[in-house]
Amino acid sequence: MTQQNGNGGSTLSDQVYSAIRQDMLDGKMLPGAKVSLRSLATTYGTSMQPVREAVARLVADDALEVTPARTIQVPLLERAQCDEVWSLRALLEGEAAALFTLRATEPDFDRLQELTRASHHAQFHGTPAEHMRSIHNWAFFVSEHCGSPLLASLIRTMRLRGAPMMARALHAPMVQDPAFLEFTNQIMQEIVLALRTRDGARVRDLRRVDILSYQRYLYSRLGWTLDKTPQTGASSSS
Repeated sequence: MTQQNGNGGSTLSDQVYSAIRQDMLDGKMLPGAKVSLRSLATTYGTSMQPVREAVARLVADDALEVTPARTIQVPLLERAQCDEVWSLRALLEGEAAALFTLRATEPDFDRLQELTRASHHAQFHGTPAEHMRSIHNWAFFVSEHCGSPLLASLIRTMRLRGAPMMARALHAPMVQDPAFLEFTNQIMQEIVLALRTRDGARVRDLRRVDILSYQRYLYSRLGWTLDKTPQTGASSSS
């Protein structure tokens, strides 16, 4: 990483922050994992100060936490926190999709169709990191083109918060569920079709169904249900 000048370029701490955030979104940091400033500096090829600044920003985002023992770790969320993240995501991303409907251009529809095909391929043939990145890319494209920077920022924060637990679920020693993956990709196709007809209400509803059905899928991989507390032996995080 290289330091940019002060004429609008990003600083080293900005670059480290973005790199760590992307690694978290890709599922490379699981819940409860300890974070070493020195190892991060080595990983990203920089000095300690930019890493300290980047980590402080991620702590402020609630993406990392400082424990009472003063160690830095990826948060191990309680079940109620996980439920809240998913509920907020359904509300926020449903609204972003409806707003996107009003603004999207034909090239935007084409790009979203490409991202839908990429997501389908990654979910069936990719690694967990590729799976996660593909569905984040789809969601971020919609939110970043919905016309509300604040809404886009909130969505990115919620996805960052939930990414480590999503990774944990996808790494769980269970076989894939091809029927569900086909179902969720069908919903994404239906969203694209509804977008083309400018049916914002249908887009909003479909997006919420997409998110909440995916929540159910991930919870099932963790041995959770949506109406009960985690089963004995299951970790209370996501």
